[in-house]
Amino acid sequence: MDTGRPRAEAIAVTGERIVAVGGQDELRNLAAPTTKIVDCQGMTLLPGFIDAHCHLLALARTFQDLDCRPGLARSIPELQWLLRSRARTLPAGRWVRGYGYDDRQLAEQRHPTRWDLDEAVPDHPVRLDHRSGHAAVLNSLGLQLAEIHQETPDPVAGIIERVPGTGEPTGVLLEMSEFLRERLGNVRKWPDLEAGVAGASRQLLSYGVTSIQDAGADNGLEKWTTFRRLQESDALAPRVTMFAGAERLGEFLEAGMRWGSGDHRLRLGHVKVMLTLTTGDLTPAFEDLGRLTRLAHQAGFPVAVHCIEQEAVKAAAEVLGERRAASRNSGDVTPRDRIEHCAECPPELVDMVRRSGAMVVTQPGFIYWNGPSYRERVARDLQPHLYPVGALHRAGVSVAFGSDAPVIDPNPWPSIYSAVSWLAHDGHPVAANSIGQAVNMETALRAHTLAGAVAEGTASDKGSITPGKLADLVLVDRDPLATGQDCVEGIRDTRPVMTILGGKIAWQQEGSNVMNHPKV
Repeated sequence: MDTGRPRAEAIAVTGERIVAVGGQDELRNLAAPTTKIVDCQGMTLLPGFIDAHCHLLALARTFQDLDCRPGLARSIPELQWLLRSRARTLPAGRWVRGYGYDDRQLAEQRHPTRWDLDEAVPDHPVRLDHRSGHAAVLNSLGLQLAEIHQETPDPVAGIIERVPGTGEPTGVLLEMSEFLRERLGNVRKWPDLEAGVAGASRQLLSYGVTSIQDAGADNGLEKWTTFRRLQESDALAPRVTMFAGAERLGEFLEAGMRWGSGDHRLRLGHVKVMLTLTTGDLTPAFEDLGRLTRLAHQAGFPVAVHCIEQEAVKAAAEVLGERRAASRNSGDVTPRDRIEHCAECPPELVDMVRRSGAMVVTQPGFIYWNGPSYRERVARDLQPHLYPVGALHRAGVSVAFGSDAPVIDPNPWPSIYSAVSWLAHDGHPVAANSIGQAVNMETALRAHTLAGAVAEGTASDKGSITPGKLADLVLVDRDPLATGQDCVEGIRDTRPVMTILGGKIAWQQEGSNVMNHPKV
């Protein structure tokens, strides 16, 4: 990913950083008697992948909570069976937590309700999280513990689904993660959290992901402290840039922290703003979005605006464009803002996004995993413009890739495959005329490496194999830049063999023949 030297035979590392890139003979002369040499067996070394949008603690929960994804639960009775089986292993009163259900793929074509969950698990509080992360279902005991009842008002940005006529909560809660966190607190014990994060960390390293950007909208000082503690205990290996929740910005300012505070292991990033249509209206309203953006900029923070619907993309582009113009006039040097997801973006909005000056951090992995569902459920005229990586790239918009894990698997290769082919996992495009959204392999790799570093403001330290940068690297079993359709088809099956973090081997494929030996 270094345009000055896109290919080389060898690199040399001292401590955490790359000190030289060049030919084998040239670099071998730098080796000391104690130097360790890794023979890559002709495989390909890439910069460590950067997941520019994920949710680490939610991903960690998937290593402990009950898996209720569509492959395991195709109906509400199957969901009930899974929950009942888990409850039998737990003492009465212990939370039963599941993740990954999808109402659109259940046979009943609806969310389960509190009464469905009560029937399966009457003696435990139950929380079942939707695969999107934007909805949850609680049973009656869970609602009682969260103090949600008939008279409980909806939070500003969320919805308590109710029985028509009576107002009784059904148990379905939309965009209420922050509300539940405030009401329930932390229901997990530290050893459980640590074990889950250790599992997520191992998975990320096995995929070659060496840096993540945690995009939690409710991230505050408590989350920062949690991440630091997890890194100090060695449960969390990848580097983390943590967004600051818009409503929690004051906590960081009072603590004397600014954008970029921290170090190479844990760093404070953009202010996260959730812009949704969950309630039927844009929340926050256009004027409030402008106010939040202005306050963040005045504090020296760029913003990252969550935008799924095209109405949200339009509003964000307008506000960020206005703020960009104001910044230019005032001489402000606030780093570049971001639009997260940019899921629905027809051609007229692509140009608005370009003029806003914002980067886009998006997820072509959704095309891979959800393509068949999009063909069935998204309006035909919108299908070609879902996660439009190609259109944004051609317009000159800087694009980086994330996974939004645990919504989808954080493996970068299916995402890269869809970015270069614009095909879903079933081998078909979302729409017949959407193939033009594809980009070339180098652009896709850049979006998962150097562009991710640009998005968080660390391009001087990460994202390319360049002398002076951190030695975060992944060795893979094939050359992704090889030409030919067969190579494109095989790209989703690319396997990491070794992941190096800060000059140290952090993960290695079991049984690989890559040698790590002292210099002879």
